[in-house]
Amino acid sequence: MLDISLNDFLKLRDVRFINIPDEKFNARHLKGISIDSRTIESGQIYWAIKGERFDGHDFVSESHSKSALCSVISEKRFPDFSNLEIPLIVVPDTLLALQQLAHVQRKKFKIPVIALTGSNGKTTTKEMIAKILQTRQNVHKTKGNQNNQIGCPLTMLLLTEIHDAAVLELGTNQFGEIEILSKMVEPSHALITLIGDTHLELLESREGVAKEKFQLFDNLPAGSTIYKNLDDPFIAGYNRSSLKYVTYSFEHEADVKGAYGPIDKNGCGSLKVNDDFEIKLKVPGIHNVRNALAAVSVGLNMGFSGKEIKKALESYIGFAQRMQIIKWNEVTIVNDAYNANPASMELAIDTVLKIKRTGNVILALGDMNELGKQSAKMHKDLLEYALSCGAHKIYILGDKMNTACAKLKKSQSKNITQCDNLNDLASKLVEGVSGGDILLLKGSRSMQMEKVMGYLP
Repeated sequence: MLDISLNDFLKLRDVRFINIPDEKFNARHLKGISIDSRTIESGQIYWAIKGERFDGHDFVSESHSKSALCSVISEKRFPDFSNLEIPLIVVPDTLLALQQLAHVQRKKFKIPVIALTGSNGKTTTKEMIAKILQTRQNVHKTKGNQNNQIGCPLTMLLLTEIHDAAVLELGTNQFGEIEILSKMVEPSHALITLIGDTHLELLESREGVAKEKFQLFDNLPAGSTIYKNLDDPFIAGYNRSSLKYVTYSFEHEADVKGAYGPIDKNGCGSLKVNDDFEIKLKVPGIHNVRNALAAVSVGLNMGFSGKEIKKALESYIGFAQRMQIIKWNEVTIVNDAYNANPASMELAIDTVLKIKRTGNVILALGDMNELGKQSAKMHKDLLEYALSCGAHKIYILGDKMNTACAKLKKSQSKNITQCDNLNDLASKLVEGVSGGDILLLKGSRSMQMEKVMGYLP
């Protein structure tokens, strides 16, 4: 059940109700909202969204046949349904209306709302923050990476009076998206993990990335708190006088000072905080130590003790496709295939090199997408980096990787094996990997590098 009624829809701009009886407005709660006609349940509202490949308006009749309470459609498409006796809510723009309703829902609750974005680490940091808050509170959080202009409002609409706090991830790949999302969720706390080379196809440069990410800070209500990573030069230079600041850093004096502790045989690091307590993580990678420091800064500022934070983060084990350790026969697979950019690729390579093993390091790397004009250079630089790190074998998949490989010197490219598809990659891995080896799988989401495991015997 949603803590939303049809009366809340009256707050939407230029809304019209067609064939909806007055008694429907008396119901205090709605059963739910769905944007997928295939999975909609009886009594839910069907929300027609026009996407890149499909227009949800084409499935309104199907949703009605499945006993949807009503359908939300655009004014532009209303003539297609005006002769049908089906309940409709008509708005100028269905995506904008979804975001408006999410903002209506946000305004009902006076609870801490922590929003975060960043080029890397935002999903893990979000999960770590939620883990800390959950030691005392009922926390609403973004599921998985539902962080875009559709997923974020759908997440907000699930906020109810049982929640004590919300932790929300905001994503973007083009200018203007963070501004829309930050105004919608009105965070009381905000964090940008770091500024890196991501989504350069539309954001153009690291400066463009910073400009877009800083929309989160720029649109905060006065008096809100931001958590400032002093180790990132872009973030360290940000200033807005009407905000409260909590700083954190490994390299500089800060409100929350971190220090790297020892790394265990599985590549999991530890974090020392303010010379006060130490957290031994169960997720591999030095980057996760940095993510943990960001989460710790939020926890401490919100009144959680070092003991509570330590217990929470030492029980955090991560999730699928992000430095996920899987055993295949006598081979250790590190499935970090959820997504990739140059910085996260290098961090993943560095991490697997630190994991204790009896065999060799094998890399299976897929294309990195949305890098714009710098894509060719960044793929070539990455392959050169991978070769310099001492990996025993490198397998590559994708046109961008293959093009970059062709630009390497013959003495370099001879150590790289090109693969035609996932099945071909699996066949070559079976021949080239031995017991005791560690294998990294990583590439952009569209490459679906994790699926190679389905082809392994």
